[in-house]
Amino acid sequence: MSFEIYDAKENEKEIILNLMQLYTYELSFFEDETTNFQLLDSGLYAMSKYIELYWKEENRHPYILKFNGNLAGFVLERFNEENHNEIAEFFVINKYRKLGAGTFMAKEMFKKYKGKWEIRTLLKNKRAQEFWRKVVKEASNGNYEEHLIRDNSRYAFYFEN
Repeated sequence: MSFEIYDAKENEKEIILNLMQLYTYELSFFEDETTNFQLLDSGLYAMSKYIELYWKEENRHPYILKFNGNLAGFVLERFNEENHNEIAEFFVINKYRKLGAGTFMAKEMFKKYKGKWEIRTLLKNKRAQEFWRKVVKEASNGNYEEHLIRDNSRYAFYFEN
């Protein structure tokens, strides 16, 4: 049993867009007045205009995660305006979560991109906050910070590796 993460090529964009539908549905459980997950008449969620930029801009990196050759998730990493590496979007299919897929994917990103990090979560997404607290604590040897950001509408983790 093994995980593999690789750069998503332009011709694999649709894979990430399809997985983004599952991801957005899951995030919709945490919707509040600061978020808007718009379900279109087609039955699909509206996608951010920024997703396309992951195949156009040098500072954005799309990745696909597989487990034994099967799709297991994706991560979108970028170098943001505050000069931090950022996990912009992060999703693991439920059946692979207990196998350590998320931890594997996060560690791979931290190995690949060195420097200052920022990881944001929705305020109501306590499960994501617990996951990132554990992973960031290990990756930073306990040297990290947590803050409410964006007028207390998001929760973020900061560290340097």
